[in-house]
Amino acid sequence: MRVLFTTFAAKSHLHIQIPLAWALRSAGHDVCVTSQPDLVEYISHTGLTAVGVGERLDLDVQMSGVNRRRNDSEEVADDPDFLTHADLSGLRPERRTYDYLRNAFELMATHVYPTLSSASTVADLVGFAQRWKPDLVVWDTHTFAGAVAATVTGAAHARLLFGADLLGHSRQLFRQEHDRLPAGERSDPLAEWLGEVLDGYGGHFTEDVVTGHWTMDGLPAAMRLPVPGQHHVPVRFVPYNGPSVLPDWLAEPLERPRVCLTLGSSGREVLGADRASVTDLLEAVADVDAEVVATLSAAQLRESPKVPDNVRVVDFVPLDALLPSCSAVIHQGGAGTFQNAQLHGVPQIIVPDLLWDSAYKMRHLRSTGTGLAVADVDRFTAAQLRDMLVHVLEDPSFARNAAGVRREMLGMPAPRDIVPVLERLTAEYR
Repeated sequence: MRVLFTTFAAKSHLHIQIPLAWALRSAGHDVCVTSQPDLVEYISHTGLTAVGVGERLDLDVQMSGVNRRRNDSEEVADDPDFLTHADLSGLRPERRTYDYLRNAFELMATHVYPTLSSASTVADLVGFAQRWKPDLVVWDTHTFAGAVAATVTGAAHARLLFGADLLGHSRQLFRQEHDRLPAGERSDPLAEWLGEVLDGYGGHFTEDVVTGHWTMDGLPAAMRLPVPGQHHVPVRFVPYNGPSVLPDWLAEPLERPRVCLTLGSSGREVLGADRASVTDLLEAVADVDAEVVATLSAAQLRESPKVPDNVRVVDFVPLDALLPSCSAVIHQGGAGTFQNAQLHGVPQIIVPDLLWDSAYKMRHLRSTGTGLAVADVDRFTAAQLRDMLVHVLEDPSFARNAAGVRREMLGMPAPRDIVPVLERLTAEYR
């Protein structure tokens, strides 16, 4: 069969898709990966066929300022960043109401989704799908152009999740509240936007355009958000960290515990800034009896006058190779880093960037005893973070609990194991 993968132009979102794409390719299926032109060359480096659709996304320009730190005098409620008011995690009761969710979906359907799936991106993707005729379209959670192209061409389509299924969960909460209201008192901004897009191609909106015919989920069962009635296909997270060469020092024997300190790639490549203070992070680990490997760029180090003696700074090292030697990892809550840490059974400390599902990840760490999280990333101190790191390193329960999550993830079906499932579902839905 022909399988079309699509994501908006962000490397971290592509990384989630590569192992499954290669599993299908290795099983003999034709695979193609589409994104905006920004990502095409990078896709080609994975060995898969790449096709550019739409105009450049320039996500770093689109997201400029989103990750900024608040000043001491600012309150969260006064933050002008619209993402603050589009929380779909459902963790707070006041954010599970019809009014809140309706406004949140309106913000996403106005400011976010039409940017990630612009008119030109949708048009090019639909045109390519009509020519290539995929049997299955696998789309990133936020890339609705994939669902539209599949609907127009009659292909089966499924989401491959990037982190927790906040969208599916909040969508069900919203629909329940929405359907209780009289017709004249309710609206559905996401359905209205997608309906308008589909109308232009002779299609019509159905709920599977939001959540797919089925959903592939790499999170362990205990962390999955409840989405009753939705067909979930569990699949083990397999790390893909991009092209890399292992440094020689990774093979050297350890003389003391190793800690990974990373802020992921989004801050440096997309957001233009890190929410957490690099100076505070380095100060926090400076006198801890551990070797700290900090994956920081020269630009990220610019604000820090001195790198502590126990810190080894590297611009990049694949986490899949580094984390097995680590006793803890401090990071910003990115999906790839979080899942890498879970897979390798490494206790985590999240200093959150507050984007998408970081709050949900933080709650999961606390509830499972697999790590800790900084409560207020804009006002934490180096001393507070140091105490958290020492606690995680000295209390063996964190490592024990993290090892349990690792066992659960290793028991999930690998990407190659679900290929027959995808073949069957594709035949059913296309």
